[in-house]
Amino acid sequence: MRHNIFFSFVSLLLMMTFLGLCACSSDDDYQPAPALAADNQQVHFAGDNTEMVILDPSDKSTYKIAVKVLRNTKKGSLTVPVVMNSNTTAGVTAYDKAVFSEGDSIAFVNVTIPDTAKVPQAFKYSFTLNTDQVDPYTYLDGGISFDATASIPTPVKIQFWIPNYFDEKWEETADDLGGGVYRINDFMHSGYGLMLTIKDGKLSISLPAGSPLYTENDWNNMGYGFPAICWYTDDYVHLYPYGKDGGVDINDFEILTTYNCQWYPQRNSGQFMLGYLGTADESVSAYYAYVFFHFE
Repeated sequence: MRHNIFFSFVSLLLMMTFLGLCACSSDDDYQPAPALAADNQQVHFAGDNTEMVILDPSDKSTYKIAVKVLRNTKKGSLTVPVVMNSNTTAGVTAYDKAVFSEGDSIAFVNVTIPDTAKVPQAFKYSFTLNTDQVDPYTYLDGGISFDATASIPTPVKIQFWIPNYFDEKWEETADDLGGGVYRINDFMHSGYGLMLTIKDGKLSISLPAGSPLYTENDWNNMGYGFPAICWYTDDYVHLYPYGKDGGVDINDFEILTTYNCQWYPQRNSGQFMLGYLGTADESVSAYYAYVFFHFE
């Protein structure tokens, strides 16, 4: 008897669940996304806007920054409201409209950094286009929102070394861009730059915008999923830690940008790992070598 009652109760529960699911399905209020107007002008920020602007305290004209906005036509005039987002640094001002004139497909939002800016200091500015003339369904370079940073750099010195291979330290000069971002303009006398970012106690390695160096999401296509910076373009790039007459010529330098990156705030030091390190004379050929650095 108890078994019959139990199974009847379970059956009732299953039936109620099934009916509940059906009820949810019948009440589905899904609505298709609204279609774009036939005259939508696909207004968007340009993909070539600079996301990290360097300010020159001796030239206050650099404190005025023009952010480019595009549309897909030159016909008619159009005024697009531009909203400044809440993560913009206090004191940064900008025109709140992008105005397209008849015959133009380009407009500008002018940003002004306060002329009281100190060294080093980073100013963030962030905008969103507030108009029905954007196209959220199509990929357009630059998108409908734009985030950037303007910085007054100050030079800092960083000591680097690679234990077991190049124990003797060499010195790099970096621009402190503020906000934990450091840019080395001529890393190991290679002619190419490197970015170190220290945020929330974590280190990340990247290339400056516009760098021709090669990056890949899966180092050496080994299936590990390690993103890497590879120091070669169509040909190998040569790096000289001790100068071109210093006796060391590195022609393969592949940085794993996330794997084993560490920052040690108490020592003002950090480390990152190379997937591969090789010299032109083949005296060094090594996988998984550590690079250490220390701010002076």
